[in-house]
Amino acid sequence: MTDGNNKISSENNEEGGSAPKRQRIETENAENNANDQHPLTLRMMCNTCQEVLEKQKNIEHFNTEIVDELRSVKSELKLELQLIRDDLKPKTVVAAVPMKADSKDTTAWNSENKSATMTTTGKYFVLKHVFKNVSNMKEDEYRLSEAEEHFGIEWRMGVRRTKEHLHFYLHCPKSMGTVNWTIETQRKHVLVSNRVENKVKKGKQIFNNKTPAWGCEKFIKWAEMEKDYLVDGRLTAEIHIKIKKTTGIYKDNLRSFDETMEEFSDVVLVVNEEKFYVLKLYLAAHSPYFKALFLGNFNDSKKSEIKLTGIDADDFQNYLELLYGEHPIDEYTCEGLLLVADMLDTPLVIRKCEQFLLKESKKTLKKKLELSTRFCLEALKKKCLAEIKSIGDLQAVLPGNVQDLDKSIMGELLEKSISLHN
Repeated sequence: MTDGNNKISSENNEEGGSAPKRQRIETENAENNANDQHPLTLRMMCNTCQEVLEKQKNIEHFNTEIVDELRSVKSELKLELQLIRDDLKPKTVVAAVPMKADSKDTTAWNSENKSATMTTTGKYFVLKHVFKNVSNMKEDEYRLSEAEEHFGIEWRMGVRRTKEHLHFYLHCPKSMGTVNWTIETQRKHVLVSNRVENKVKKGKQIFNNKTPAWGCEKFIKWAEMEKDYLVDGRLTAEIHIKIKKTTGIYKDNLRSFDETMEEFSDVVLVVNEEKFYVLKLYLAAHSPYFKALFLGNFNDSKKSEIKLTGIDADDFQNYLELLYGEHPIDEYTCEGLLLVADMLDTPLVIRKCEQFLLKESKKTLKKKLELSTRFCLEALKKKCLAEIKSIGDLQAVLPGNVQDLDKSIMGELLEKSISLHN
């Protein structure tokens, strides 16, 4: 009986009747299922990877399309802007002002060429223009660039052809509303070439109501200009201008800072040989620059008379008036005030100038945007960008050469361009 029972038990184990056999079978089934699912898992991973790669390719393709579109938009804007400039640019005109460029002027000009390179601090700016179809100019034909405002004054450059030479002038055409005004300038006239060195001549002249144009007769021989400086009939010209001194441009002084204020002052500031009697602590309270100058450990801190350089005396007069509670800000003085306040780190003056530009100024949108980027006037920049509502508005604020655009505003104008095109 015992042998029979053992045999039956053994058979039952082989047929799976017992727990050990069931466990073995279940384990084998689980392994088989796992083996069956493994290729499926690999396929799912491959599909997922393929989808990711496809999305990446789509993103790269989309980015390429955006870059191509932005380049196309930029090219279109440059072309449209140039077309508008051509339409607005004055046609051929006859010079209506005397040209003080006789033999004496030429001698003075050439002597100034030997002077050192002029500084770019203070009232310094550059006019740039591309004259078109210059090769078709006739003898005695005269052409002007469009007017640009700098420091409240309009400026233009002009070229004239004679039989053998090109003449190159700077104009200050706008009437100042006063009989006796003068602008003392240091200038550098430049013809730009991509084949030879730029043609450069320097000079110093004084503009006034009787002589609002100065320049150089026989700036370059016509044949040389055509050979080395024309590109498809275009002549690229620049004039670098430093305003040294002005008289009769601004209003009468609203407050005195001369020797009559000596008993109420403790320091004398000298700007372009003009003396200003002021209080150290009052200026130091408004300007970190003056705080460091007057209260810091410097040699000048103990001096009773200190010379300031790189500043115009009229601009400094207006600056002091504003600090002392007067209101000297207008279309002529605003840019000069910003320049001095920026150099002397005076937030109060900068803020008041920005308020004038925001609420009262009649300057062009282009000029306001230029000032906003130059002096970091965020509220003014925001307002200017909001006023750009069409492609025409956008073109109006762009410089003739897009490369001259301030890098801090380029991205925002590009975004504006895309939104307007869409």
